[in-house]
Amino acid sequence: MRGESIKCDLCKREKQLTNHWLVVIEHPGFEGLLFVPAESAGEPIEGYTYKDLCGDACAHKYLSGWLEDLKNVTYPTKGESQ
Repeated sequence: MRGESIKCDLCKREKQLTNHWLVVIEHPGFEGLLFVPAESAGEPIEGYTYKDLCGDACAHKYLSGWLEDLKNVTYPTKGESQ
C-alpha cells in the first residue's frame, strides 16, 4: 500500500480493512485505463498516474467521466497537420 492513511480520490472516504478498493492506473500516451484491486497495484511507477477508488460506485463514476472526456477529443482530419 502507498501510505498509511488512504482516501478515495473521488469521494474522500477513508480506507478501512473491509473495503474492496481499486486503483486506476493511467499512462501518458496510452489511451486507456487499468483498474486493479488495491492489493495488486504494487509500488507506483514513475510516469504513471494512480487513483485510489473506494469501490464499484466510484470506479463507475471515474470511468464515466473519462469516457465523457474522450467524447470531447478532436482528431485532425485528413490533410490537417498534427
